[in-house]
Formats: sequence, structure tokens, C-alpha cells
Amino acid sequence: MKYIILSSIFLFSISLSAQDCSKEILAQKPGTWKAGMKGSIVNVSAADLVKEKAVTAGIHKMVSSNYKPMGCQVLYSTVFGKSMVNGQTWIADPYYYSMYILRFLCDQQSNDKTKYYVDHATPTTVNISANAIYSLNTLYAADLGDDFRGYLKLKQRPVKKDGYYFMGEEKVNYNSPIYEYRWLITYNDTLPFSNLNRKEYLLIQKKRLEKAVRENPGEKAYLDKYFKNINDYLTKPETELSKPAVCIWNDEERFEKFVEEGTKGSFIAIKPNLDYYRKKLPKSSPQFFTVVYKISKDDAVFEDNMEAIKKAVDFSTLKNMLGK
Repeated sequence: MKYIILSSIFLFSISLSAQDCSKEILAQKPGTWKAGMKGSIVNVSAADLVKEKAVTAGIHKMVSSNYKPMGCQVLYSTVFGKSMVNGQTWIADPYYYSMYILRFLCDQQSNDKTKYYVDHATPTTVNISANAIYSLNTLYAADLGDDFRGYLKLKQRPVKKDGYYFMGEEKVNYNSPIYEYRWLITYNDTLPFSNLNRKEYLLIQKKRLEKAVRENPGEKAYLDKYFKNINDYLTKPETELSKPAVCIWNDEERFEKFVEEGTKGSFIAIKPNLDYYRKKLPKSSPQFFTVVYKISKDDAVFEDNMEAIKKAVDFSTLKNMLGK
């Protein structure tokens, strides 16, 4: 009887090991971490780079100590540095830590039906950035310098949730279920940006129109109606001109009117709030963090791992790193 039981266990083990590869089996397979290629390092001092690497190492330790990949390989990498704009004054360096969720997939090209491989690309990522909001084309811990636009675009106002700012949910691709969820972690209840008021916005647009006429005098007759729109609006009372500038995306340089917040196709014009920062800190110090979760909701491995990562990314730990 004992021999029969042992034989049954042995045959059952062989049967399990010989199972054809399936998504369900791979989803339960313990995953791995893998360091990706070293990212770029641009315009960072050697002393600041050492400290910034310590910050990203701390972020990696926070996540990897509290999250175990399943059914995937997590490729992680870092980037340090900034591209310089003429006249721009920097208060803190931007740098970030990224994770890429690469699923285990059955190898349909192999004769061995248990074979699998690690996916080569993924729509599911996590990005934790210090001193930069990349969804605002881009907000840095710096003034705008000679930026051609003169302001940044905010799709919707951040909402305070559990002590942190939720920057919104966005469907990235209308033809697939890929979504981004953005969070902002700051000092107290303050923000590293502020509204551009209507008067400021109109004066910027007027300056851009004047430049367009200087470069192409033949366009003056066509642009005169937009000059008139701007000049007419500038005669309004200060109470009207001091309101936040909410505009339509395709009305830039062709000002028609301001719109209400939430209007389809609109944006809120903003500018860096330099008073937000503690200016005596070294450029390596994180003065705010953005956390962006990007996920394709068509796969259980993506969804399960993202939920586990969200639990491992401790916003209170990140907040405690600010100003350090």
C-alpha cells in the first residue's frame, strides 16, 4: 500500500511538471527583479548625483521590501538630470525611478510546451519622480526661463485625498484600456505651481502675436481680430482679469474667449510657484514627488501586481523624504 501511494505521488508530480504552459500557471509563478540599463545623467554635479542616487535607492528598497512580483519580471531603472533652457534658474534637480511590469508569456514557438519567456515591452509602469511633473509639459523646480509658451497646461485641478493630491485619471489610448493615475506629494497643503490669471495670459498671447507679425508681416490683417479680442478683454475690470485663465487648447495665439473649468478641450494655465521651495537646500533634495501608475486593464497579472505595488509605495515615507 505504501508503495502504491508513493508511486501515485511520483506520477502526480510528473504530471504537474509536464503540464502545458498557460497564463494561469505563469500568473502564480514567483517573479523576479532586474536592474535595467542605466539611464541618462545630464547636468548634475557629482556631489548632488551621489545624494540623488541614495534617494532612488531608498525608493527601490521601500518598494522591493514590501512587494514580491508574481507572474512577471520587474525591470527598474533611474534617470538623473535636466535639459537646460536659456535664462532658466534651477532650485532642485529632477530625477526619477521607474518600474516596468514584464509578464511571463508562454513560448508558442517552442516544441517544449512548458517553455515561457519574459515579455519585451509593457504598457504597465510605475514612475516616481522627484522635483518634476511630466504631465504638465513639464513642471520643474525652476522658473520657465525663455520657454516659448510662457505657461504650463493643467487638465484638471488636483484634489486632496488622504493628505496627498490626486492629479487625476486619464485614459491614455482610446483604442485600448490603458489608464494613468497621477499623485502629487508635497510639503503640507501647498503646491509647486499657481494659477496664471487672465490678464497675465492675455499679455503673453499679445506678445506672441506681436512676434508672429514681426516675423511674417503678411499675417497682420488675419491676426488683427485676435489683437482686438485681447485688447477688448484687457479693458474689463480687475475683478474679471484676476480670475484664473481657463482656455481652449486650440485657441492659443488665436484668443477667442475664456471658458469655464471642466469645458471639454480646455486647460488651466499655470506657472511655477517658486515660493513653494526651500531655497537653501541642495539641488539633490526632493522637494516634491509625483507618482504615476500606468496600467493596461486587460490582464490579471498587470492588475494584481499593480495593486500590490500600490500597497508597497508608501506615500508617508515619500513625504518624510521631502527636504532631506
